[in-house]
Amino acid sequence: MLNASAEARQLQWLQTMLLRGWIARAEEHLPNLLPARHPCCLVAIEQNQLLALVVARPYNRRGSCWSVTMPELLATPGEYSLRRVRHDLLQSALQLGSNRAKSWVLRCPASDADQLALTRELGFQPLKLFQFWTAPLAETQSPQTQHASPSDLPGDLSWQQITHRTANLLWPLEQAGGSGHLRQIVDRQSIDLLDQSQDGTGVLLCHSGGFDKAIAGLVSRPESEQRPVLELLRDVGWDPRLTKALPIILSHAIKPSLQAKLLTASEDEPLNQLLDQLGWQRAGEEMLLGRSLWRRQMNSKLIPGTRPLESMLGRLRPQRPPLPTPSLGRR
Repeated sequence: MLNASAEARQLQWLQTMLLRGWIARAEEHLPNLLPARHPCCLVAIEQNQLLALVVARPYNRRGSCWSVTMPELLATPGEYSLRRVRHDLLQSALQLGSNRAKSWVLRCPASDADQLALTRELGFQPLKLFQFWTAPLAETQSPQTQHASPSDLPGDLSWQQITHRTANLLWPLEQAGGSGHLRQIVDRQSIDLLDQSQDGTGVLLCHSGGFDKAIAGLVSRPESEQRPVLELLRDVGWDPRLTKALPIILSHAIKPSLQAKLLTASEDEPLNQLLDQLGWQRAGEEMLLGRSLWRRQMNSKLIPGTRPLESMLGRLRPQRPPLPTPSLGRR
């Protein structure tokens, strides 16, 4: 059906998603042997015509959190409204995830009020606001920046690939970039950063006193397979060395010809001001939303010989209205 439609260009991509969906089922049935890494794809069909598709993929190797994309429209629906198609696809995607899934996240344009209202209807809550950036044109860059390479970094800084060792160093920056509620929903570990390594990603390390410390990093967004998106991570405090190091790293990692986008936190004013000065162009804002089923589990199995705290505190509750306390003060 897709081959006969106007979206035949996506045929090869959907065939790949079909194969990866089969692997995802194997990961679901063998959680102790296979980490959750492969996505599943759902499509909406009306009278043998593909209307839209949505992709659900694990957000961590545990499979406890899944990422869902906003439905991508392939054709205009006839019998049903576009909102109904999007609603049913998202609702089906939430039920499609592994039995291990306890939370979901999705990203939506911050300016799209209709889609934001739809996500809120399905139980999603805003978690974080991001800013998209596109690389400056080559003719607007200085010759020093165009031909810069990681070897031009100061002597105490180095640019390295994401490995098990550097992922552990980058992990505190990943944790610092989100609230406690966000960290609980995504339920990630440092090993999950290994799945965000691709061309252009890496960790900026500082060598001091025989120890290495990560001061910034570039990681690929987990759900950006079709469109390259790199997210910039840094510590809460601004490191002055980033002013000289970031232009070198960004010009090396993100080429204008690749049409990749850079993602930063919208509230990160020092970083956003630096990108403005370097000629990067703002390309819109994106909202990260989350939906969670996590609940505090009450332990029903008590140690023999003990009683619940509520039963002991119950005796302290007065059984009758308290009597007035006489005053001994001077009248």
